[in-house]
Amino acid sequence: MAPTPDLLAGHLGHLTPDQEAKVIEFWIIILTSVATVLSAVYEVPIPKGSPSKLFAALDKINEPTVEAIISALKGDDSEKQTTNGTAPAESNGDTNGETNRETNGSTNGEDNSDNKEQKSLDKVDALMNEHAKDTIISEMANRKVTPEHFSSLFARLRELGVQDAEIKSMEDILSRMTPQEMCFAILKMIKQENPDSLLLRFLRARKWDVGKAFSMMASNILWRKEVEVDEEIMPRGEEYALEQSRSAKATSTEKKAGADFINQFKMGKSFLHGFDRDGRPVIYVRVKIHKPGAQSEEALERYIIHIIEAVRLIVTPPVETGTIVFDLTGFGLSNMEYPPVKFILKCFEANYPESLGQLLIHNAPWIFSGIWRLIHGWMDPVVASKVHFTKSVADLDKFIPRNKIPKEFSGDENWTYKYDEPVKDENAVMKDTATRDSLMYDRMMIGIRMIGATAAWISASSQSDGKEEVSKVEDLKTRRNAVIDEFRVNYWKLDRYIRARSFIDRNGMLAASRGPELDASSNGQAK
Repeated sequence: MAPTPDLLAGHLGHLTPDQEAKVIEFWIIILTSVATVLSAVYEVPIPKGSPSKLFAALDKINEPTVEAIISALKGDDSEKQTTNGTAPAESNGDTNGETNRETNGSTNGEDNSDNKEQKSLDKVDALMNEHAKDTIISEMANRKVTPEHFSSLFARLRELGVQDAEIKSMEDILSRMTPQEMCFAILKMIKQENPDSLLLRFLRARKWDVGKAFSMMASNILWRKEVEVDEEIMPRGEEYALEQSRSAKATSTEKKAGADFINQFKMGKSFLHGFDRDGRPVIYVRVKIHKPGAQSEEALERYIIHIIEAVRLIVTPPVETGTIVFDLTGFGLSNMEYPPVKFILKCFEANYPESLGQLLIHNAPWIFSGIWRLIHGWMDPVVASKVHFTKSVADLDKFIPRNKIPKEFSGDENWTYKYDEPVKDENAVMKDTATRDSLMYDRMMIGIRMIGATAAWISASSQSDGKEEVSKVEDLKTRRNAVIDEFRVNYWKLDRYIRARSFIDRNGMLAASRGPELDASSNGQAK
C-alpha cells in the first residue's frame, strides 16, 4: 500500500519549485546559525552576503583542524603551507606535490570553475578521515561553550517570534550541555530520517513560513533534551523499567516509576499493529483500560513518547505518519483524564509535527459528546481536520483493511495483543560505549560531509540559470543524496548502542518494516 498522491504533496520527491526554495532557505538559516555560534566561540567573522560566499570561504580549508577553519574564515594568506603540508585551496587538491586527479578529474589545462562545488566536496571527503575524527574529539573535550556564545542566535530567534520565556529555557538547558552533547543531541534527533523530510515536517506545520519553522525546530531540539528523550527514555526503555520495578535496592518511588511505565505495556493500554490503507502503522488505544491516578503523569508521558518514537522507526518512506484508533468501547467518565489528552495533542502539534496521519475515534458513547466539544476547542485546526468518528467495523474498513483489523474490533484478523517482556541482557551491547562513541563520531563525520554537500547544493542553486547549471545542481543533489543514505545506514549501525530493545524488536515489527536496512547494518531484532 502506498499513500495517495494528494497525501504526498509537499513531501520529499513531490515538491514544487517554490517549496524546494523554502527547504533551501531553511538550510541557509541553519547553516548561518551554526556559523554564527562558531564565529562567537572562536571570535572570527563570518562572510556576509550570499550562501556561495560562505561556501567559498570554507573551500579554503585544507586540513581538518580548527586553526585551518579559523584561517579560512579570517581570509588569511592562502599561499602559506598548512601545518600538515597540505597545499592551499586554490590548488584544488594538489597535496604534497601530487594531484588528486583520480578524485577531482583531470584538468587538461582547462578551466574547471564549473566543477568547483564537486571539487570542494572531493576535498571535504578526503579531509574527513581518522585524523579529523581525533581532532574533533579533542576539540569537543577541551572547548568551552557558554550561553553567551548563542546571543546572536537568540537575537535571531526573537526576530522570528520566539518568546523570552522559551529563550530563557534554552539558555538554562544549554548551560548544562557540553559541545559534544549539543552536537549529539541533533545527530540523535534525526535518527534514520532524511534531514530534508524532518525540515519539511516543520515547514508544513508552519504553513511554509521558514522563520516560524526554524523557531519551532529549535524549540523541539531543546524539548527533547529537557525531557531526555535520547538520554533516558529511549536508552533505558522497557528493560530498565522492569528491573526497576523488581529491584530490592530501589526506593519505593523508583519501584513505582518503573512499575507505572512497564504496566502500560503489560495491560495493553495501547498497541501497535498493522497498517492502514495508506500504509501508515496503526496504534490502537483502549481507553476503557485507563484509570486516572493509577500511574504518575510523568510515567504516562514517558510511555506516550516511547510509543511515538517506536512508530518513527517503523514508518518507511514515502509514509511519514501514523494512524491512531481511540477505542471508546466501554468508556465512562471514570476513564477520563485531561492532562494526558493535552499532552498527546501537544506532541502532535509541537513536538512531533506532521506525524499524525489520521485519528479515528471509535464507538464513542453519547456521554463523550460534551467531552469532545471541550477537547476539540484545544485542537490545532490541522490536527482537528484529521479526526474521524467511526461506529462499526464497516466504518473502520474505510481507513484500515478489514482483514488487518483485529477481531477485538470485529475485524477479520485472528490476532490478540500479547506483551513479550524484555529478555535478560537484551541490551548488553549498550555497555560497549567505545563502539557507541566511535559510531557516533562516524555519524558526525558523515554529518559534516552532508552539511558540506548541502552547502554546495545551495551555492550552485543560487547561481543556476541555464541548462548546464541546472544539470550541475542535479549532480550535486545526487551526490548529497548518497551522503544522506550513508547517514541513514550509520543510524542502523548505531541504533542498538543508543536505544534499548523494545516491543517493536521483540515482536518483529521493526524487522518486518526495516529488514533489508537492519541486515545491511548487522542490526537485527533483539536476541
